[in-house]
Order: sequence, then C-alpha cells, then structure tokens
Amino acid sequence: MMAKYNQLFFIFLIGLLLSACEPSSKARESQYMSNQQNYTLHLGLQGVQDFLKYTDGEVDSQPAGINFMTLNWNPPNLGKVRVEHGINSLELENIFSVMGSQFSDSLRDGIQIIDIDAGLTREEFVAPEQAYTAYVELIKKINQAGWKQYFYRFDARIAKEDNLKYILDRKEVIDPTHILSFKEWQEVFNKIPTKVFSYQLYSNGILLKFSIDQTAINEKKQEQYMLRYTIQTIRYDERNSISNFDQMNSQELEMAFQKMVEKNKLVRFSQEREAKQKGYKIDENYQDPDVWSYVK
Repeated sequence: MMAKYNQLFFIFLIGLLLSACEPSSKARESQYMSNQQNYTLHLGLQGVQDFLKYTDGEVDSQPAGINFMTLNWNPPNLGKVRVEHGINSLELENIFSVMGSQFSDSLRDGIQIIDIDAGLTREEFVAPEQAYTAYVELIKKINQAGWKQYFYRFDARIAKEDNLKYILDRKEVIDPTHILSFKEWQEVFNKIPTKVFSYQLYSNGILLKFSIDQTAINEKKQEQYMLRYTIQTIRYDERNSISNFDQMNSQELEMAFQKMVEKNKLVRFSQEREAKQKGYKIDENYQDPDVWSYVK
C-alpha cells in the first residue's frame, strides 16, 4: 500500500513538472499542428517515432529524467488524434494539447504516458443540451471501443446500481456502460462543488483515465467543459507500485508483485467493509484483469 502511495505522489510530482517544465511560448507557437490532419499516436517505442515525426524531432528533456514530446493546436483550430490500441483504438477530437512522456531510466519502454487536454465541444460555450449530447456521443464511442471499468486491487468493488450515488460521493464513475440521463447529468454538476467527475478504464495493458470538468457558464447560460485524458501503460503503473523494482531481477520482481497482490487484497476487504457500512453494495463478480504478462 505504501508503494502505491509513493506512486501516486510520484505522479503528482510529474503533474507539477508538466506545468512547470512546459516548452516556452515561442516553442509552443512553433509546434502548433494543422487541424486538417489526423494524428495517430501509439504508446511504447512506436509512440516515440510518432511524436518525433510530428514534432520534427523536438524533445523537451528535463533534469528529472523525463522526456516530454508535445503537440499543440491553436483555438479555434482544434486537433483530432487517434490513440492506436488495436480494436480498442480511440479517436479523440477538439484537442488543445497532447504530451507524451518517456522516462530516461526505461527508454526501451518508449512512451508510457499520454496526457491530452481537449474540449467537450468544438465551440467554447454551448447550450446545456448541446454539451449533454456531446457527452453522450463520447461515452458511446468509448464503450463501443471496448474499454471496461477498472478498480485498483486495493479498492472496494462498488456495485453498478450505486453508480450515481458514488459519483455524487466520490466524483468517480464505476459503471461506464451507464450513460447519465440529462436529469442525472444536471444533478451531478449541480451537487458536486468542484463541477468535475472522472472515469477509470482498462483494456489490454492500457489504463485510460479521464475527467469531465464544467469550467465556466457565461451570461447567456451557455456552458464550457474541458476533458483531461491520461492514457498510460499498466506496466508503468504496476512497476511503480513496487519499491526498487528497477533493481530486481525477473524472479525477484515476480515475488514482489505477488506479495503486493496479497497485500492489496487485504486492503480491499477492509475498504469493502467500510463501503458496506456506508450503504454501498459490492460487485462480487468483478475480476481483476491479468496484468502480469505486461509487468514482467
């Protein structure tokens, strides 16, 4: 559990670096992409080649040991990107920026994280009904691409029937197959003070996390929404949950992984007891995806 907290803290630090270590304004201006072109990006080594092709080889190498590769679009000419992942590939639109992260201590793994900032709609402000329609289209697209709900091993498996309750309580969706009604959509943003809720999904070695953020309402009662996606390899996520994983041989890594699995299970049982005390139902049928083949 402590290793996982260390990972989350590390990811938080990366988030700070993403804002503090962005290219200069002049560099960003030189990197604006054409909105007439569709951009295809991969994770892994192919992802490095993708970014280098689109940025003419420009890499922002930071002392912390992270190589950032960035694509930017200048509104109102927003971008379209296809994140390639076989039958689970996603075509995302209305994009302001994409940042790929490669870590110098694991160069052979290529791009391990892709962060994307986008608008829910191409227009900056839209009527509430138009924003809702865009949300419905997005969730349908993600469901059709085969992405499934993902629970960390130490998290309580909240049952789908408590989806809305959990969104209002924890700002997290636990049933991505359920598309909120317009009434539920309005209720979520009226009752959540931060005006944001998120998804956590998985498919074949890749984690997809994204949030929908109501960022403003103008004098015409039109609404503005931002989408923030983080797409990362389960290999990166799992390995960084294990202390000193980079100093282990393959046998030691497997032993450490299995030990972490057992610890996580005990924490989950405790989390589920607490959830039941709060009135939540538990999904007894949820199965953890087999991720070891991606981790080793």
